[in-house]
Amino acid sequence: AFGRFCQHRRVAKVASARAPFVRVMTSPVAAGQGLPVVTVTKIIDHSHLNADGMLSLSTLLKWMDITACLAAELHCRKMSVTISMDEVSFPAEEYGKVAVGQALLLRGQVNNAFNTSMEVGVLVTSEALGTGATATVCLAFFIFVAIDESGGKARVEPVVPVTFEEQHEFALAAERRKVRIKRRQVEKTMASRLLPSPPVSPVTLRSSAVRSSQFGSTSAARTSRRSWVGARAQETLQSMDTTQLVLPHHANHHGNTFGGQIMAWMAEFASILSSRQAKASLAGGRPAGAVEGD
Repeated sequence: AFGRFCQHRRVAKVASARAPFVRVMTSPVAAGQGLPVVTVTKIIDHSHLNADGMLSLSTLLKWMDITACLAAELHCRKMSVTISMDEVSFPAEEYGKVAVGQALLLRGQVNNAFNTSMEVGVLVTSEALGTGATATVCLAFFIFVAIDESGGKARVEPVVPVTFEEQHEFALAAERRKVRIKRRQVEKTMASRLLPSPPVSPVTLRSSAVRSSQFGSTSAARTSRRSWVGARAQETLQSMDTTQLVLPHHANHHGNTFGGQIMAWMAEFASILSSRQAKASLAGGRPAGAVEGD
């Protein structure tokens, strides 16, 4: 069975200035056998590191979005755009151990396809080429929507899971979609129930607006309102504005600024703000022993 599976697989090498070595392996989706899968391999060099010598989070997010887009378009055979990315996690303390010369394997799989949208899971693992040792670096789920030639939403074909693992991911993707829909409904309800804001100074108002626009959630708005209590909280609230010039190398293969590039800018923006607040260098990713709430 493994031999027959290998006969259906095809390997394509893509060379470009931004991707010195990329290998894309696609599963036999044309025959409807299993979930669509794309694997992209990157070799880490010094240009991929940040100021702390760690793999740049902005670079990683960009690669993950490209991998997810390849998997989505492989399935629907149409232009696909990023709608959201959620449940980003660093399961182990391996992110800071990614070193120059190692291979980074990004595996994108279309877990489920709905009317016009698809959930793509991207698993990132590192591989030490000298020893063959591998470690999980990151896991995230992307939502893509297929676009037709007129720019409207296009319907996509359903995926057909075959193995037990694929059926498991297929079912979990459907449940995550229900959670996302419920979360949007709750946020919309909470936003309509928010009380009018108390009078604030122009400086505080500007800081609150920046925070709300940056995170775009009711929880961020509530956090901004709590910061109004006490002059000390107002003094320590960090905010900044940034402007990015969109250049040709920021575009994807459709000529548009893609979600991965925007997420890369957001990651750099968040890193600067958090480092200013902590008065220390805070690299993206998960430092050793760190948990949410520390």
